[in-house]
Amino acid sequence: MKTNHLLLFLMLPFLLACEGERIDFSIINRSIRVNACIDGVRTRVSNDTWTEGDAIGIYMVTAGNGLTEGSVRAKNAKYVTEGDGTFNPIAVSHDVKFPIDGTNVDFIAYYPHGTVSAAFEYAVDVTDQTDPSAIDLLYADNATDLNKNSPSVDLSFTHQLSKLVVYLKTIDGSALMNTAVTIKGTNTQGVFSLADKSQTASAKGDIAMRMSDDGASAEAIVLPAESLADATLEIINGEYGYVYDLNSSTIITSFKSGYKYTYTIELDTRYPLSATATIANWLDVPGETATVSKDFKVYKPVGEGTLENPYTLEDARNVSPSSGVWVKGFIAGGYAGTTVGTFTNDLTNNTKVKDTSLALAESPGETIGAKTFPVSLPLGEIRDNLNLKTNPGNLGKEVKIKGKIGTYYGAMGIPDATAYVFIVDQ
Repeated sequence: MKTNHLLLFLMLPFLLACEGERIDFSIINRSIRVNACIDGVRTRVSNDTWTEGDAIGIYMVTAGNGLTEGSVRAKNAKYVTEGDGTFNPIAVSHDVKFPIDGTNVDFIAYYPHGTVSAAFEYAVDVTDQTDPSAIDLLYADNATDLNKNSPSVDLSFTHQLSKLVVYLKTIDGSALMNTAVTIKGTNTQGVFSLADKSQTASAKGDIAMRMSDDGASAEAIVLPAESLADATLEIINGEYGYVYDLNSSTIITSFKSGYKYTYTIELDTRYPLSATATIANWLDVPGETATVSKDFKVYKPVGEGTLENPYTLEDARNVSPSSGVWVKGFIAGGYAGTTVGTFTNDLTNNTKVKDTSLALAESPGETIGAKTFPVSLPLGEIRDNLNLKTNPGNLGKEVKIKGKIGTYYGAMGIPDATAYVFIVDQ
């Protein structure tokens, strides 16, 4: 009995206020309860539900004041879901609470949670399309004029980027072969303002679209663009490549946030490539038909870029720039200057030949500089053993050189050789 009386006595301070009135526990427990949905097609969800682990960033601001430094009451709180559309704080430090005085507040939220600058800018990069959910920027600002008496914070997210879908088929029904689709010359990086939803592109480049298992379709999430000038679709099917000029469309003239753009491409080896383009607000609608011609034949390397099977010089000129690969060729001469136009194989006056570089060629007797492959010789063993100024006997020898393929002396070459081996020495 003593214990029971003591327990009741210890609880009284928590049940009664200092004036003897009961405490309103709803004032103490002011943590927001967050529910969220996504308008339009989802990329990270199935059956209209979020995926477990999805995280959003939440800002609570004074009602009607917008997202400014002076209005923020809770900043970039990280809330996660188990997949049911209900979000909870990742930690106690991220638990957002309504103002105790009942002041009305607004909520601004975004997905996926990340770093936000002091100016409320969020960096966007869509170069890597491996995981669409990691780059599908969502935004919500619909939860307004709420307070501690509000039952929940219901957020409705909308897509802020654009989605491209390309469907491929052959006009004669033949099978597609090793297809790949790349968007070239489009916005790849930028910043998104959480304050006013404005977007500013900071870089352009190429985006390798994510291909379906059967190679018949490709998808990508891209930054909005007011103009599609210089933007193209490069399509590869087997040995042939096609280029579709996105700026040629009279209906799809820009990429706007929240819209899905669909292109149906018909490939034919006998006739020009035929493309049908449609635009939809995440839905399919009638579109436009366009025609473009087959553009190039895909180069297939003879070598593999390995020590055992190095690239030929022709391979090296046609493969994408890459590092740590082996190239083989004959030492045909050197350079007097810093362009392939200064090529010379005359070693009688070695003051004309630089020791910092050499020229490879398909044959040891090459005389045309434009057909040579320049190689930079770094200071040390490689330069000491390969340069023609002090090793004129190397002229005409076949060699394998390892390094990065890139622009050097105004042509494709190796600007940073890292290893070498004479073929006769193997």
